[in-house]
Amino acid sequence: MATTLSTYITQVRRLLHDANANFWSNPELTDYINEARNRLVRDTGCLRRLQSSTLVIGQEVYDFSTLPLGDKTMDVININAYWGNSRIPLRYLPWTQFNAELRYWQNYIGQPVVYSMYGPTQYYIAPVPQSAYPMELDTVIMPDDLVNTTDVDQIPNPWTGPVQFYAAYMAKYKEQSYGEAELFKNEYIKHVQSVLTSTYTRRMPDPYSQAY
Repeated sequence: MATTLSTYITQVRRLLHDANANFWSNPELTDYINEARNRLVRDTGCLRRLQSSTLVIGQEVYDFSTLPLGDKTMDVININAYWGNSRIPLRYLPWTQFNAELRYWQNYIGQPVVYSMYGPTQYYIAPVPQSAYPMELDTVIMPDDLVNTTDVDQIPNPWTGPVQFYAAYMAKYKEQSYGEAELFKNEYIKHVQSVLTSTYTRRMPDPYSQAY
């Protein structure tokens, strides 16, 4: 069942024992809820989108701003480069290793095989492309803010569960009730760990692999 802003507000008010809005207004709770949704995506990567782009001949570094959802992109998880009828997944390397192994020859160009993240909004490609390869990026994006009470969250269930606890944490922290705030934050962490465990442990990585 889809979660609306109205549902979130009701959940948070129940946690705060403020059903009649005596202490927190709907606009204030809405701010906390949207911040909690952003925090949830940062912590879990639960909101992903495939985005299309094109490599530029001779260009090594690319910025998130060039992507269709560039202003909302938080991370790049995978990159596929298209070569004819083939989709080639690029290998990922940490920046230090990438820099040492693949940037030694400054004029080396060819078919890209590796990418690396540099800072929060840039990624590097190596070798530097000699052709304008189309590419597909698996990305984590920030959710759109919920504004109206009927707005439906992009984040699917069961990922929406922890949001109420982080929003309640922010409300109590603003009130300077630090003990209660810490309890809600711990509940948020507990529920995030629970949904991660129940979601990502059901897949068989390779049904044809041999046991260790």
